[in-house]
Amino acid sequence: MVTLKSFAKINLGLEVVGRREDGYHNLKTIFQTVGLFDTIEIRENSTGQVTLSGDNDSLPWDERNTISRAFTAFFKKNSLSRGFDVFVKKKIPPGSGLGGGSSNAAVILLFLNEYFKKEIKTEELIAIAAEIGADVPFFLVGGTVLAEGIGEKMTLLDDFAETLIGIVVPGVNVSTGVIFSKLNLTRRPFKSKIDTFMKSGDFSILENNLEKITFKLFPEVRLIKKKMIHRIGCDFALMSGSGAAVYCMLKERDTGRLKRLFPSCTTLAVKTIGRQNYLNSIGASPSGKASVFGADIRRFESCRPR
Repeated sequence: MVTLKSFAKINLGLEVVGRREDGYHNLKTIFQTVGLFDTIEIRENSTGQVTLSGDNDSLPWDERNTISRAFTAFFKKNSLSRGFDVFVKKKIPPGSGLGGGSSNAAVILLFLNEYFKKEIKTEELIAIAAEIGADVPFFLVGGTVLAEGIGEKMTLLDDFAETLIGIVVPGVNVSTGVIFSKLNLTRRPFKSKIDTFMKSGDFSILENNLEKITFKLFPEVRLIKKKMIHRIGCDFALMSGSGAAVYCMLKERDTGRLKRLFPSCTTLAVKTIGRQNYLNSIGASPSGKASVFGADIRRFESCRPR
């Protein structure tokens, strides 16, 4: 049996740039991996079929699941067929904007690439990942990444210093599709606050363009952000993705207050994870290091927010 870790992410700002002809939206965001993870257990079987199950009954453990779609996409691309039993222990709350499903799919692609010794280049894996979902390509690289397009255009950023992140997830499942369907885009040009942040390093200027809609549909998400700022004293708090999770940069002394202030929510205190630590921790290779990441990864542009 192989055991893999599938980590979560937060969005350091999210800007909706425009709508595409294929129905997706072009975005600009900075992804950051954090130390919350699902555990995926995989063993080969003799049936020739992929069977998928998990400990969260609210999720579809069938062909709709991103893990199943990752197997299908990889097998189709490489003309392969093999049977596996997959069991997922979920820790990343579904519908939270923390990328659990996307992370699961990406880790499966990494595993299959190593298992079958295909040595597929990162760029080719990204193309497969983008067919599964907009956030999936990011989880092939992890760390801190500027993502554009639907998430497939990535610029690797130098890691931020390790930071404690407080995350609060209310008991609601926010549909990304519903949030984007209610988005009214302006044709007026706007100055990217993410670009400004890249130069200044000032987190307080970052915004999530999806907050307004999510807050209107789920006022409890708005209340979480308000309490983080005014009751805990967080300098910076933001919704991740399309919600429902809200995160803040937390001081160690405030971890207890976070739990007491949100007793009916899932509360987490996790640290950011840099790229190399992320790749070493996934477990996608026998050595514990993601060996698929060699010279390929240096082909991406690398820069550091100032």
